[in-house]
Amino acid sequence: MRRFLILVFALALVGAACNRGDDAELTTTTTSSSQTTSTTAAGNGTDGETTTTGGAAEPPAYDIIAGDTGAGEYVVLIDPGTYTEQDIRNIMEGVVDEYAPVTVHLIDSEDAGDLVLKDELTEAEQAILDAHYFARVVDGTTLEFLGPYADIDPIHIGS
Repeated sequence: MRRFLILVFALALVGAACNRGDDAELTTTTTSSSQTTSTTAAGNGTDGETTTTGGAAEPPAYDIIAGDTGAGEYVVLIDPGTYTEQDIRNIMEGVVDEYAPVTVHLIDSEDAGDLVLKDELTEAEQAILDAHYFARVVDGTTLEFLGPYADIDPIHIGS
């Protein structure tokens, strides 16, 4: 009889907890350039979906295509595309955090990657570099924006 009363009491507590009248919301968020949030209200069983467009939470993918780890200089290649100031900053901060370089060059063309470390450039080579060279880190902590982003002031990143 005692077990029966404990079981009945436990079921009554569970039932009361499930039927509190709160309409708590459950939220799922994805981290991409387009975020989808789904909510389900516990009391009425309806679903809602909202889509918001915002900046990516993670930096765009990149590859280190050249450099000298002994000298702390790297050339980073990203896919051609439209990037925000924050995208570029996230990429460069990621490289600085991961590799602790002295100098990093950010380009979006392998042709520019061959030119960025070259000492003397022809006018044609300089034109290619200007079109595909987005940013560089100097002294391991100063991010300078170049090319189409040249109007953005340098900023301090890293440690």
